[in-house]
Amino acid sequence: MARPGSRKRLEEPPEFLTLQLRLLQYLKEYWKWVAGGLAVVFIGLAAWGIMAQVQSRRAEEAGAAMAKITHQLSNPQAAAEALKGLDQILKDYPGTPTALEAAIFRAHLLYQMQKYGDAAKAYEALLRDPAPGWDVLIAESLSYCYEAQGDFRKAAQTLQPVVEKAARPLQNEMYRRLAMLLEQAGEWKEAAQYWQKLLDKVPDPALLAYFKEKAAAAEAASQKK
Repeated sequence: MARPGSRKRLEEPPEFLTLQLRLLQYLKEYWKWVAGGLAVVFIGLAAWGIMAQVQSRRAEEAGAAMAKITHQLSNPQAAAEALKGLDQILKDYPGTPTALEAAIFRAHLLYQMQKYGDAAKAYEALLRDPAPGWDVLIAESLSYCYEAQGDFRKAAQTLQPVVEKAARPLQNEMYRRLAMLLEQAGEWKEAAQYWQKLLDKVPDPALLAYFKEKAAAAEAASQKK
């Protein structure tokens, strides 16, 4: 036989029952709103899933299109045909990782075809909104386009904002190019500063004398201006 009071201990506390009743009353009054909210959530999840599948399929298709023209990129005889293929990828698959790859290859291909003005425009478009990690490479490539057109000052100005971001082996090469470009532009004082940066980096002993000579010559030329 149950002890007196055992039934009472098994019953829900009054405050819990009150909470249940309030919840049931709320659902009764607002069930349409609750159901509508759940429907919106489910529709949103379904739409996100569909978009993810579409984007994945587009990325795969773009990759397949790029694979078809990859062999043409290293063949000078097929440059024009490769350029058409890259343009088609940019048109059909904007916003995909492959589209960025195609845009970079397209700019590089234009440079190889000695269409320096068109190549510069292509790199300029990429540099306006560069993907993370690509700004140094794009700026360096753009500087070669300006250099090929004889605009040495503009080539140097393109390198200057990114040179400090470059990893050391590339940075040393960029310092050297900046010094040479500035010399060709007649900006001897700035050129001397970049030769000095190379000296401060403790260069290869075989290059030490050369860098000292270039730094001294540029400094002397700057004094004559």
